[in-house]
Amino acid sequence: MAHFVVVAGEPSGDVLGAKLISDLKKINPDHKFSGIAGPLMIAEGCEPWFNISDLSVMGLIEVIKHLPRILGIRKTVIEKVKSLEPDAYIGIDYPEFNLSIERSLKKRKIKTIQMVCPSFWAWRESRANKFESAIDLMLCLFPFEPRLLEKKNIKAEFIGHPLAHEIEIEESSQSGSNREPLKIALLPGSRRKEIEYHLEIMLDAALIIQEKLSLTSKECIFSIPTRFNEMDDWIRSYGKFDKLNISVFKDTSECLPKSDLVITKSGTSTLESALYKKKTIVVYKMSPVSFFLLTRLNLINVSYASLPNILLGYDFFKEFIQNDFNANNVSEEAIQLLEIDSNGYSDPLVKMHRDLQTPKEEGAAFAITRFLGLS
Repeated sequence: MAHFVVVAGEPSGDVLGAKLISDLKKINPDHKFSGIAGPLMIAEGCEPWFNISDLSVMGLIEVIKHLPRILGIRKTVIEKVKSLEPDAYIGIDYPEFNLSIERSLKKRKIKTIQMVCPSFWAWRESRANKFESAIDLMLCLFPFEPRLLEKKNIKAEFIGHPLAHEIEIEESSQSGSNREPLKIALLPGSRRKEIEYHLEIMLDAALIIQEKLSLTSKECIFSIPTRFNEMDDWIRSYGKFDKLNISVFKDTSECLPKSDLVITKSGTSTLESALYKKKTIVVYKMSPVSFFLLTRLNLINVSYASLPNILLGYDFFKEFIQNDFNANNVSEEAIQLLEIDSNGYSDPLVKMHRDLQTPKEEGAAFAITRFLGLS
């Protein structure tokens, strides 16, 4: 039996943490868990010192406002872990918070494991130089990350990406007959600021796409998956919303599998679309000042904005970033993609999907068990 302190700071971490706890209990049902947990982790048996909602703060002003409370939580966690001396501290994503705790614990010879490698390879590469002082084992979602970390003397294991295991590998990119309306998913983002920059341009592009398709007697319907209850109101505030056949869904899984085309902002959603083997257009826009600083200060280390293109090593998905993201560019690419024969289109995506999977015995729970010498 082992005692693990598991700390997640976001809903996505709660999902990963719950799966990890479940898998570790399958190896040994007597394992114990405590830490910072969400409802899914708690349901799996993790004793919550704090709830992940206590750490869910977004935006610079909000972070500053709540900083004393967050620092208090950090101090409490460190003190509790040091007094308990668990078999390992497992930080799930949320790197700025977890790495600071792990650095303190490693000095006390408490084993530290970070699940989800910070994307140092994409931007702020210098961050990786500090990993060695904080982390005993890094659990990576992408196969190229352990090779990069080895160069920095950090022990790392590839555990596979959870989405690659959740989504069926043989999903077809074809979704319906020629007589059915074409289904196009619009993913403007999961943050309000992203929606502010992306939604209106996406709707402008949707109108152009609809008009061009109507010239060939083709119909299309649009879908937007979102966690925001206000999305319906935001769409209605768009002056020409009544001309679009558009539906709002709570989750990407409700519309992506049935889509003929996906137009998504850069992020994890690009990987999800790729794993569903969908024709995809990637977009992203930010404030001119932020874009200027990112590009002028050379903070970005990758040639592509989307994960599938980074993994494949070339621009398989067309990307429209900053000023290139406009309704005309997106609609033109969309029409071209919809006219492409789907046969063979998904072959690179199928290979990428396989590369992101691991056998069960190479997952996170087995990696942790092997590392700690547990049974």
